[in-house]
This record gives sequence, structure tokens and C-alpha cells, in this order.
Amino acid sequence: MKTLSLLSKLTIGFFVALFVGVILAPALGVSPLAIGGGLFAAQVVRSCVRPVAMPGLAFDDVLTSIFTRDLQKILFPDNSFYKRTKRLNTATDAPGTAAASYQIPQELQMPEGIVDPATFPLEVEELEGGNEIVTLSLLATKPTRLGDKELLEVSYDKRASVLSLHSAVLDQMAAGVALNRMSQVASSAIVLTSGAAAAAALPGLTGNRKAVTKDDIIKGCEILDRTDMPGQRYGLVGATQYSELLKIEHFVDYNKTGNASALLTGAVGELMGVKWYKRSTGAMFTGAGAAKAAGSAAAADDNEGMLLWIEDAIGRVEGSVEVYINEKQAQYLGSLMNNAVRFGMKILRTDKKGVVAIRQSAAA
Repeated sequence: MKTLSLLSKLTIGFFVALFVGVILAPALGVSPLAIGGGLFAAQVVRSCVRPVAMPGLAFDDVLTSIFTRDLQKILFPDNSFYKRTKRLNTATDAPGTAAASYQIPQELQMPEGIVDPATFPLEVEELEGGNEIVTLSLLATKPTRLGDKELLEVSYDKRASVLSLHSAVLDQMAAGVALNRMSQVASSAIVLTSGAAAAAALPGLTGNRKAVTKDDIIKGCEILDRTDMPGQRYGLVGATQYSELLKIEHFVDYNKTGNASALLTGAVGELMGVKWYKRSTGAMFTGAGAAKAAGSAAAADDNEGMLLWIEDAIGRVEGSVEVYINEKQAQYLGSLMNNAVRFGMKILRTDKKGVVAIRQSAAA
């Protein structure tokens, strides 16, 4: 298979070079065979120059390039809740896996306004700003043994089946990091649930928690209203509190409308001006009210929470994907591949306005 593929490439390359030679020959006054032969020889020499595979290191061969290209397309899906934030970096300045942080200019405070000024010159004020650092977490997958390299190079379906598994893991880890950073709200922006008592639903949690009510959501929206911050509002709810939301009449009525366009983006509906996203678990807090670290074990007194935020109040940084491939590992009878990427998120304002948490409270 490999030999046939090589012969096909050489044949196509020869005829293309000869065709170019015929076109350029009249202008250059040189034989078409000479031009075509030179171009073909250059192609052969270039194809023979390959990077040396070094165990433990990524190298820019065909398979690595293909995997990197395909994975970058599918890693951060548009329907993820954390994509409803402000992206701080562009594709051209995406941090690599060696970067532990990303520096951004902090948004400046708002200048003071004056109505009908009567005294001149106007008082000068200094808008203090600075540089803020977004801490980047390194997300990586464990190596996977690859089979036939030639098949992986030519078969998109085969690559997609491997990459979809790795991208799903990386995306899940990114969501965990995002939840932790988004949950670090100001103490004045925490609303405690006030509904009827119900047993804690998640494994590892014990005791009773108060259910979320319509009044709790209204209070959370009121906190966002008082910030005077413009922009689309989003909400994230876990399965436990989503089941409680379904008992709120207006929320159920929205689901009856069958708004397919909202459901296709991952949103479950719009309530009180907030577009809601649902996942298995929402924000998690310790018994003391602190945001739970990503991947930490559950404690008996942990509490689930919902998040409300204005899109531009939270910034995220998406790094460039690194694909590592170790070829022809004798002890594995094949090649090994794994992936890594940097990801970070931060509430942008120093006063943390624009983000609200509706957290479970303990019930008797």
C-alpha cells in the first residue's frame, strides 16, 4: 500500500512538473523537459527530507500535522457554556503548552460624568488600570496506542474516532476549570436558595438542601441589573436544580414552545432575560461557601449552585493544541499519541461584578 501510494505521488508530480515546464518554456527560452525535470527533482529531494523521530518529543511529520489540524477544529465546541464568555486571545497569539499564564490589560474603571458643568476647568481624574494575569491550567490526556499509521494518514473517520475521545476529555477538563473560576464570585453576589427541603442529590453529599425558587432567580437577576453592565446574560444549571426549575411554571411553558434554535446551541431555554445552559453538574461550593477546585473529591457538606453572568464580565484564554506522537514503540507494537492544551478563565473586573451564584443552603 505504501509503495503504490508513493508511485502514484511520483507519477502525478512528474506530469505536473512537465505541464509547468511547457507553460514557462516560451518565456524563459529553455527546454520544457529541462524545467520540468528540475521541478520534479526538487519535489523528490524535498520528499526525502524527513524530521528525525525522537522518543518523547513531538515532531512535525504528516501524522502529527493531521492530528493537530483535526483536533484544533473540534476541541472547543461552540455549544459549550463556557464559550458564552469573552475570548481574550486570538488564534494567532494562542499560548502554547509551556505558558503558565496570559497577561491581559485590566478593564479600566468608568469615568465620572458631569451634568451641566458650571465650573471650569473641569476636574481631572486618573483612571487607574493595570495588567491582570490569567492563570492557565495545563490539560492533557494519557497516551493512546495507535494502530496502522498509513490508515490513520488517509482515513479521516479513523482519526476522528480517536480524536473525538481525546477532545471530549480535554473539553470536560476545560469545563471543570471554567466552573471553578466562574464560581469565584463576590460575597455580595451570592444568593442562597430558599425553597423546600430536599435530600442532597449528588453522591458523597449528605443531609438536606433547600430547593431553588423563582424568587431566588429574580434576586440573582436584580443583582445583575444593579451593575448597569450591558450584554447578553447566560445561566448554567446542573441536573439537580434543573429538575427544580421544571417546577417553576414559566420555565415549563418555555420548554413547551419547542424553540429548536435555542436547543441546537445547547441552551435549554430563556427565562427572565437569561439564556440557560444545562449540564450534569453546575457550580460546586464547599460547606464554607468557597468554589470547589476542579477535580476535587466531594465532601458531605458540599453544595451545588447555579451561575448567572453577563457575557463580557468573564474572560477566557484558549491555548493552541499540542499533539505528541511517539512512533514505532517496540514495547507497544505501535505508536503512542496524546494531546495537551492550556486553558484559563477569569472574572475580569476587580470588583467581580457581572457574575452571580445561586447556591444551595442547608436545610433541617
